[in-house]
Amino acid sequence: MSRTTIETVEITPTEFEKQVRAWLEAASQGVKKFSVTHQKKLEGPGSEYQFDAVAELEILRGASIVILVECKRYSPKNPIKRDVVMLLHAKIREVGAHKGMVFSTSHFQRGALEYAKRHGIATVLIQDGKASYETKDRFRPPEPPPWRPNYKYIGRMLTWTEVGYRSHLIADDYPDAIQEWLETYRDS
Repeated sequence: MSRTTIETVEITPTEFEKQVRAWLEAASQGVKKFSVTHQKKLEGPGSEYQFDAVAELEILRGASIVILVECKRYSPKNPIKRDVVMLLHAKIREVGAHKGMVFSTSHFQRGALEYAKRHGIATVLIQDGKASYETKDRFRPPEPPPWRPNYKYIGRMLTWTEVGYRSHLIADDYPDAIQEWLETYRDS
């Protein structure tokens, strides 16, 4: 990528959560019953928790998968640490959910990505839509040309590999990375 640092994305908390919900709903095409509830509370044996979103999809008649979604609007100088992903994993177990996703305006530390991969938690970096346009220029790339799709925001689903992380684009008309994650983890 031409950019070596993550730039601050200008997004309000409400816009952030609505964008995540829109991507989840776009990814649900082809899934039988699918719903996303914004700001949902779930009860566990020890406490009640509020989540930015809770997605539910039916895999068999009457059998649902519950996905907890956290939206972390952090400064680029404050990357998502492993503790954030560990806490979501603990909440998944506490409320009896099946999977989790962390969307962030900041990058993820290596430990967070490794832990997320080990426990089937999706990690998504949200960026300004202009970040989908890359050049080989070592300085800030020019504005995207008019023929390129003009996304307000994009996501990058990050997955840890042996040689670093892998990134998959998420956009309003391109929710494939989320769809693949839902398929991959739907039966696990």
